[in-house]
Amino acid sequence: MDLSARHRSPDAGVGSAPADSTAFARAEQELGDRFTERLRLFASRRIHDASAAEDIAQDTLRHVVAALREGKIDNLAALPGFVFSTARNLCLHWVRSAAREHSAFERLRAANGTDDAAPGDALGSVIDAERRKVVRAALDSLPGSDRELLSLLYYSGITTEDAGRTLAITAAAVRVRKHRALQRLARLLGESVDGNTTDGAGTLD
Repeated sequence: MDLSARHRSPDAGVGSAPADSTAFARAEQELGDRFTERLRLFASRRIHDASAAEDIAQDTLRHVVAALREGKIDNLAALPGFVFSTARNLCLHWVRSAAREHSAFERLRAANGTDDAAPGDALGSVIDAERRKVVRAALDSLPGSDRELLSLLYYSGITTEDAGRTLAITAAAVRVRKHRALQRLARLLGESVDGNTTDGAGTLD
């Protein structure tokens, strides 16, 4: 289906909503067929992560579809530019988020007294990347209050005192909650905090 067909309502100008959901579904399918693979390659070349590139391609298409639904794209000739501009912005956001996450994991690693992988160790890098996926999943499984606290301390990198002010609790309470949150995280990972091993072996890196 021609994407421009979605605009061909006698009472609607360019950028207005389609006459029915079936026409929009066909337009969305055409968008996917036309851009998905190109978006994967575009993102992959910029972030060097195939899985994340797939996510960015899908997120880009969702953004574009939303923009079409809301009539934000007045000129369909400009659609490719809009698509790849959106993908570029999502890539930049991913890179910034990845950098913040890397810093957060380094802080968690330091908090648990573990060593970094040897520089230039390719196998170590692969293991480290896989390890981050496991830690990320464990963090997502924590109670919301634990995630919020660890996010402030390790992702945002703020001080205990600033975290206390943000959460309206004392610095001492932050330290207690931080220790308990790390213990819960360690239990999920089957690892150790402060030298006390839980059901397994490993590190918080």
